[in-house]
Amino acid sequence: MITNKKLNSLSLAAAALILYLILFSYTSSAATTICNVESTNYQPPEDSEEIVSEIGVSDNRLREASPDTVYKDSSFIDVGGMNNVRYRDILQFDLSKYTSNSRITNAVLSLYWYYPTGKTRPEDTVIEIYRPATSWKLFPWDQDYISWNKEDKDDAWRNAGGDWYDKNGILQGNTPYATITIKGSTLPDNRYYELDVTDLVEEYVIGKYENTGILIKARTESNNYIAFYSSDWTDENQRPKITVTEEKLPYEINIIQIFTLGSANDPNIYDDMIVYEDRDNGKTDIYAYELSGHLYMISKSGTANSPAIYGDKIVWMEDRNGKSDIYMYNISTSQETQISTNGTALGNGDSGPDIYKDTIVWEELNDTYRSNHDTYRSNLIIHNLSTQQNTQIPISNKNLYSFAIHDDKIVVCSGVTSVTYQPSIIDMYDLSTQETTRIISGGLHSSAIYDNRIAYLEKSDRYNIYVYDLYVYDLSTQQGIQVSTSGNACNPIIYSLPSIYNDRIVWGKFFQNGMSNIYMYDLSNSKETQITTSGNAMYPDIYGDTIVWIDHEDIYTDKNDIFVGTVSEGKYIISEIGVSDNRLREASPDTVYKDSSFIDVGGMNNVRYRDILQFDLSKYTSNSRITNAVLSLYWYYPAGKTRPEDTVIEIYRPASSWNLDYVSWNKKDKNVAWEKPGGDWYDKNGILQGNTPYATITVKGSFPPGDKYYELDVTDLVKEYTSGKYENTGFLIKARTENNNYIAFYSSDWTDENQKPKITVVEKEVPVVTVTGATDNRLREASPNTVYSDTSFIDIGGMNNVRYRDIIRFDLSEYKGDTSIEKAALYLYWYYPAGKTRPEDTVIEIYRPASSWNSDYVSWNKRDNGVVWTSPGGDWYDKNGVLQGGTPYATITIRGSSPPDNKYYKLDVTDLVKEYTSGKYENTGFLIKAHTESNNYIAFYSSDCGNESQVPKLQLVYS
Repeated sequence: MITNKKLNSLSLAAAALILYLILFSYTSSAATTICNVESTNYQPPEDSEEIVSEIGVSDNRLREASPDTVYKDSSFIDVGGMNNVRYRDILQFDLSKYTSNSRITNAVLSLYWYYPTGKTRPEDTVIEIYRPATSWKLFPWDQDYISWNKEDKDDAWRNAGGDWYDKNGILQGNTPYATITIKGSTLPDNRYYELDVTDLVEEYVIGKYENTGILIKARTESNNYIAFYSSDWTDENQRPKITVTEEKLPYEINIIQIFTLGSANDPNIYDDMIVYEDRDNGKTDIYAYELSGHLYMISKSGTANSPAIYGDKIVWMEDRNGKSDIYMYNISTSQETQISTNGTALGNGDSGPDIYKDTIVWEELNDTYRSNHDTYRSNLIIHNLSTQQNTQIPISNKNLYSFAIHDDKIVVCSGVTSVTYQPSIIDMYDLSTQETTRIISGGLHSSAIYDNRIAYLEKSDRYNIYVYDLYVYDLSTQQGIQVSTSGNACNPIIYSLPSIYNDRIVWGKFFQNGMSNIYMYDLSNSKETQITTSGNAMYPDIYGDTIVWIDHEDIYTDKNDIFVGTVSEGKYIISEIGVSDNRLREASPDTVYKDSSFIDVGGMNNVRYRDILQFDLSKYTSNSRITNAVLSLYWYYPAGKTRPEDTVIEIYRPASSWNLDYVSWNKKDKNVAWEKPGGDWYDKNGILQGNTPYATITVKGSFPPGDKYYELDVTDLVKEYTSGKYENTGFLIKARTENNNYIAFYSSDWTDENQKPKITVVEKEVPVVTVTGATDNRLREASPNTVYSDTSFIDIGGMNNVRYRDIIRFDLSEYKGDTSIEKAALYLYWYYPAGKTRPEDTVIEIYRPASSWNSDYVSWNKRDNGVVWTSPGGDWYDKNGVLQGGTPYATITIRGSSPPDNKYYKLDVTDLVKEYTSGKYENTGFLIKAHTESNNYIAFYSSDCGNESQVPKLQLVYS
C-alpha cells in the first residue's frame, strides 16, 4: 500500500463517494445421483431440468397472397406453400435480460402444432431459421407494419417475403441457423416441435448483432403448408417459447464511483493509487487518488495530460512555458523532476509516456516534423532514472499509434498513415539486447504488454465494414489467439486501449447504438465477463483485481467520472455427500426396505409408493454460504416406455427423525408409528401434511424417459437444515397424485456409483483475512506502574488477591471504511495453567478502551507517559457506551473444572471491529478482563511469544 502523508491532501468532500454493488456469481451445474425400480409401462420428458426463462415474444405472419396485409394478431403462424401461395413468419423474443456476461449453453425455440390436425401432407416441410437482415436500418422491423412486402410503415424489404442473413452471414443465404424436418407422410402430434437456436441467440446476447429476431420459412414452399400456435393464442401452454439454459460466470464485481465532478479522464492504476487528468474550465492537471480516500494534486500548470504510474513514481506530459516535456513526481519524496528538455514530447492519447521501474518511455517529434501529420516522423525515447541516460528507438512507420513497457520489453505499434491505420505493425524492443523484433503485421492498433503477453486490437474487413477485435500474442510460444469475435472492440472515432495484468485483459466494446462497456477476458479459464452495464464506459486499466475506467455522459464532451471495480473470483465448493434411503410401500406397510436397489414414487394397481432419504450435512454450519443444492435421482423404471399419467414428484421435510433400520409405511422407528401412515411431513410453509413442496419436477407420462439424472432444487430445505433452523430429517419424496404414475430411480444401494442418488451442494467460499502483529500489554495490579510490553504471555483473572488484565490493539487502518466485513473474531492461544483445573470458572470479557494508550508506558495505573487512567486497571466503555459498564462486547466462559486444551479460544468481536472500521470510534483496541477476578487466573500467549502459530490474531470474514 502507498501511503503519503507529505502530499497536500485535498478534501474529498467534492468527491462524494457513491457505492454500487454488482454481483456476478457462478453456480455450476449440479452433481451426480442414482436410483432403481420395479415394472410397468411409462416414460418421462426428454429434456432435462434446465434454467427455463419465460421470455416475451412478438410474432407476425408474412403471406404472399396478401403482401401488404399486417398479420400481427393471428392465433397461428404458418410456413410452407399451398395453392401457389408462400407463407413465412417473423418472431422476436425479448433477450434484454441477457448480456455478454451470460453464459448461454443452450437455447431452444419451441413451436406447438396447430394445423393440419390429424392429416398427412403431400410433401415434407423442412423448417429453417434465419436472422432477419436490418443492418442498413437503425431499428428492427416494426410489428405494427410488417408484411410480405414491408418491414416498416414506409420501408419495403429489399426482397419481398423478408431479408435475412444465414449462419455464414450471407444475405439471402441458404445455410440456416436451425432446421427440423416434419414428414408429410406422418400424422402430426399435438405437441411442441423444437429447433436449436443456440448459435443465433448467442450472437444476439454477446452483442455481435442487434436482436432482429427469427425469420422462419420452409426450404421449399409448395404443397407443404403447416401452422403452429402464435403468441396471440389463448392457451399459454401452446404459445411459442424459447428455453434458455444459462451458466453464470464465477466473478463478483464491486463497483465504486470515485468522483461525480464530471471532469476526470485517462485513469491509470498501480496498487491502490489511481492517477488521472482532470479537465476543468479549459485547464488540465494531474491528480492521484489513493483508494483509502486521499486525493492529491500532482501538477498545477493547467497544461498536463497523459499520466502513468509505477510504484511511487508518476510521469506525465506537460506543456509548461510553451514547451512539451515529460515530468515525474516521486510520491515517497514529494519531489518533482523534469525528465525531458527538448520541448517536443508528445502526449494526449495512446502515445502518452509510460513507466516501468526505473525506465520511462515517451514519444518525441524529430526534426522532420511538418504540419501535415501524414508526413511527420517521431522517435521513441527511453530514459533510465538510475543512469540518467537517454536511448532513442527509431520507429518503423511514420505514425506511432501506441507503445507500452513491461520488464525489459517495449512494444510499439506504428503505421504508414494516420488516416486508414493500415497497414501497421507491432515491433518489440528488448532493453537487455537492444534489438528490435517484428512481432506481427496487419491492420493493428493499440497494444499493451504484461510479461510475455501482448494484447492488441486488429482491424479486418468483414461484410464490407471495418471491424476491430482483440487478440493476444504469447512471446514464449510465438502463438496468438483471438479473444473477441464481435468486431466491436474499438470505436473508429475514440480508440480505447486494452490493458493486461497477469491472465486478465480489459478493453472497451463499442456498439452500433452508441453504447460502450468494459469487458474482461481471463486467459486462465477462457471466460469473458462484462464489467459495466451503463453503456458509457471506456478507457479501462487493470492492476491485480482492480479495474479503473471512466464513465461519460457524452463521448464528445469531457463529462467523465472515474469508476473502480474490484473483481474477485466467486470461489465455490461443490460437494457430494453420503446418503441413506428407504422405500415406503403401502401394500407392505410394516416391511423395511432399506437395501433395495431402487426407490419409487407414484401409484400402481391401487398401491402408493414413497421414499425417505437423508444426506449427511454435518460438515455445513450456519456460517456456510450455500448458494445452491440439487437432489439428483437417476432413472430406473420403466425403461423406454410411456405411462398413463404424468408423475409430479414433490419434496417435503419429514416431521421428525426416523431410523433407517425400522422406517416403513407405518413406522418411523422401532415401535414408533407415524401419525399418518405413509409418513409425516412439513411443507415449505411449515404446515403439517401441507401441499406446498420444497421442490417439484414433472415427469411427463407421454414421453419415454431418458437414462439420466432428474434434478430437484432443494436449496431452501438444505439451507434450513444447515442454518440450524430445523433438525436435518432428510427428504420425504412422493408424487402429487398417486395413481397410474409409478416410476423408480436407482437407490444408494445400487452397485453403480454413477447412478446413485446424490446431492450437489454449491458453497461459496467465504473470504477471510487474518490480522496478526498485535500490540499487547499486561496490566498487573501488584506492580501498578510496571510496563509489561515484552512478556511472552498475557493474563486475566485473579490469584492471591492480585488482579490481572490486558490491553491489545491490531492495526485496522487498512480496513477503515470497509463495509463488507461480516464477522470478526479474536483468537487467543492457551498458555497457563497447562493441563490443570482451577477453583473457579473464568468468564473472559472484551471492552473498548476509553482512550488511546501508549505501549511503551501503559500499566495498571497509567495509559501514557505521565497520563494516568481515571480508574486504575484501565478505563473502558461497554457495548452500551457506558463508562466502566458491565455489558461486554464479547464474552466466553472457560470452565475451571475442565483442563484446558492447547488451542485457540475464540471471542466474537464483530460489533466492536465494525465500530472501529466504520469510523464510529477511534481504534483503541480491546481491554480484556475477567468478569470476576478471584481464584480464576489464566494466561494466553502474547504477540511476543516467538511462535507465529500461537500469537493473538484477529480474523475478518467478508460478506
